[in-house]
Amino acid sequence: MRPAILLVHGMWSQPWVWDNWKSRFEKRGYTCIALTLPAHDDSSSDSALQRLGMADYAAAVERMAQQYDHPVLVGHSLGGLLVQQVAARLRLSAAVLVNSAVPAPVFPLRPIMLPGLARHFMGWGLWRKSFRLSRWEANHLLFNAMAKSEQNACYRRLTAESGRIAYELGFGSLNLAGSNRVNRDAIACPMLAISGARDHIIPAGASRRMAAWYGERLEYREHAGHAHWMLGEQGWELRADEVLDWLDRRFQSH
Repeated sequence: MRPAILLVHGMWSQPWVWDNWKSRFEKRGYTCIALTLPAHDDSSSDSALQRLGMADYAAAVERMAQQYDHPVLVGHSLGGLLVQQVAARLRLSAAVLVNSAVPAPVFPLRPIMLPGLARHFMGWGLWRKSFRLSRWEANHLLFNAMAKSEQNACYRRLTAESGRIAYELGFGSLNLAGSNRVNRDAIACPMLAISGARDHIIPAGASRRMAAWYGERLEYREHAGHAHWMLGEQGWELRADEVLDWLDRRFQSH
């Protein structure tokens, strides 16, 4: 029997970002569940995100994963880093990272990110607030490979995010609390990472450094035509099928 697939969204997001992929996975015969990170549901206020951090999000994903027998975890962006952390704590069947945020040994900040993030990091006290991206910031960081009409539709559905999360992700090993660390030696499941060469918020250089840090533990693939919103950009079907084919090869005997 194939394992269930749990889908973990990223920053400013909700489970709807997985709608396309979830439908495609289910048509291939997988049970598929899109998780909601803490305070990312429609009933939560922006203030509910204040002071929430990586540990809170990772614990929530871990609790959900424990309800299934050796599930597959698939994470986008921040969700990719959460998947890495949970994979080091639980026995998973596989872990798939889509435009994944990178763990502590890799310093993620690159110049291409700054136009979309500088305004927030320059403001005092972001670590104890929630914040939202402007339309221009979201288009630069997330939707730069999408048509304008698609950008607008996606932007309208973005949520607020915890400022503390931004700090915990943004400074690599300078995060002395270590909430962005991953115990790579504890990960026993096969891992696949796919990234977009045009990604502005998880630049390909950071993704390549992550792949080098994992070495043979991680199969890494980079796609020249994609940016960060690989979940809905033109050609998303090819990327979803790429992940499905990779999973099928591992579970075809079950």
